[in-house]
Amino acid sequence: MAVCSPASAQEGQKPALVTAPEVEPGRAELKNLVIKNVRLFAWQEVYKKRKYVEVLEFRETQGLHLIPSNKFDVRCEVVGGADLSAGDYFVWTTVDFLVAPVTRAYEQMDNNELSSSVGWGQVMEMRDLKATPIYFLRPDEARQVAVKDLDLSPVLAAFPVGDAGELWPWLVCVTVHVLDRSGKQIEVAERTWRLSPSSARKISHYDDPLPRR
Repeated sequence: MAVCSPASAQEGQKPALVTAPEVEPGRAELKNLVIKNVRLFAWQEVYKKRKYVEVLEFRETQGLHLIPSNKFDVRCEVVGGADLSAGDYFVWTTVDFLVAPVTRAYEQMDNNELSSSVGWGQVMEMRDLKATPIYFLRPDEARQVAVKDLDLSPVLAAFPVGDAGELWPWLVCVTVHVLDRSGKQIEVAERTWRLSPSSARKISHYDDPLPRR
């Protein structure tokens, strides 16, 4: 498992997150391709019925599972620009985590404060390299794309309750890449979601102060 510890934000920190904004008027024709509306969805049990819901954040239960679910789909819209070469493209994802101790200080930070205080890294247990093809995308055409069944269960298992240091992946950053048939990256967009630990983890180090820089 490779993660970045709470050291200087200049060491291993990702650049400012791109949140896949709407295309500004007049700009779509200047780009070959745009990724819009990156969102996560999951199947959640609600009163013994399964509902497909959008993930706004992940919250760990006392049973050490996640609400709405450990598994999720990444969905986005891929829009071809006026200069796009019609053809086949591939969408794939990578997932990064911001890992820090389970303390009140980190819990009370918002996402931007956390991002500027702790470095980002990858958790090797995360099997995130899944690809979805887009066949014959044409200029000025929009396609809805889904990369399905990403699973956070192996990541949770990498951070057992009571482990030394009580580390936790507070933020999950999903990056969507679009490649052409030659493997050249055409566009990339990313969004971040909060992952909140259960109270079972807020024990021995919860009131520890932030580490000195």
